[in-house]
Amino acid sequence: MDTTILCIQFRKNGRASDLEQKSIRRGIDVHISLVFVSALDQAIVWNNPEVLLSLYNGVILGGSGDFDFDGNREQNDPAREMSYQLLEQLRPTFRYIFEHDIPTLGICFGHQIIGAFRGVTVRSDIKQKKIKSHAVILCESAKTLPIFEDVSLTFTAQYIHTDVLSAVPQGATLLGEGGESCRISVLRYKNNIYSTQFHPELNVSDMALRAASFPGYLPEGVTVEEIFEEGEDANKILRNFGRLVDKFSCI
Repeated sequence: MDTTILCIQFRKNGRASDLEQKSIRRGIDVHISLVFVSALDQAIVWNNPEVLLSLYNGVILGGSGDFDFDGNREQNDPAREMSYQLLEQLRPTFRYIFEHDIPTLGICFGHQIIGAFRGVTVRSDIKQKKIKSHAVILCESAKTLPIFEDVSLTFTAQYIHTDVLSAVPQGATLLGEGGESCRISVLRYKNNIYSTQFHPELNVSDMALRAASFPGYLPEGVTVEEIFEEGEDANKILRNFGRLVDKFSCI
């Protein structure tokens, strides 16, 4: 049986969804199949995770330019309310993933929604929000984990976020941080569940394409070249996650 990863997306904009799919496909080994679904698709039976995940060996939870748990929005803002609705919708899936330690990678919004599931407040933080490249510093113990194979202890990653986790969730291990401007960059839950506040699927070319596709994507007067820089190590994490899922599927 081929190794197959279920990728759950949190995007309303079709163009943004397509670009995310393209970036993730590029980062995963070609022999691994990826199936993309929208968390907004109510035709999916979200409350029956045993059936939903029966055909998959791993899960990727993507980012979102549409929803915030806080985002410095009003309490009743639709984008904020939808984040909590999606959390409730996915609770059965997350419980199943944690009960069975299914290989999972949460990316940006995916990182936040897992943290919220584990009981941590997701909040807007002006000191930590960013649209730029930023350094990630891994702890020494991370180097023993296959997902960080061939990844330097300090590397550059692409960040696009407003919200952050207010604390390390109970039962999670902090594996990477970026100083005071990014205190919780990489988390590990159990043996096979990981999340990153940064985007391991993105490179500078991706950022240029997004800036060209979405006016106002970057801060006014700022160019891609001024705030983003290449860093292949972050992309290796996505590749290594695919290999982790592939190995898990053979057990």
